[in-house]
Amino acid sequence: MFSSDSVTLKVAGMTCGHCEARVVKAVSSIEGVKSCKASSSKGTVVVKGKLTSDTVEKIKAAITGAGYSVTE
Repeated sequence: MFSSDSVTLKVAGMTCGHCEARVVKAVSSIEGVKSCKASSSKGTVVVKGKLTSDTVEKIKAAITGAGYSVTE
C-alpha cells in the first residue's frame, strides 16, 4: 500500500494565481491533506500530509473537478 508524507503532481491548464488558488482550495478540502502549494509556472502541485493511494486518487479527482488535468 502506498503511503507518503508528500507527493508532487504535474497539472496542465494552470496559467495564473487564480488557477493556483482554485487547485489549492479543491485539494485542501480533502481529509489527510495538511498543506498544498500550486505553481502555474512549474505546472506542479505539491501536497503534504498523511497520503495514501486512495488520498492521492481523491486529490487527482479534485484537481480534475476544478477544471485541470493531472498529467502525473
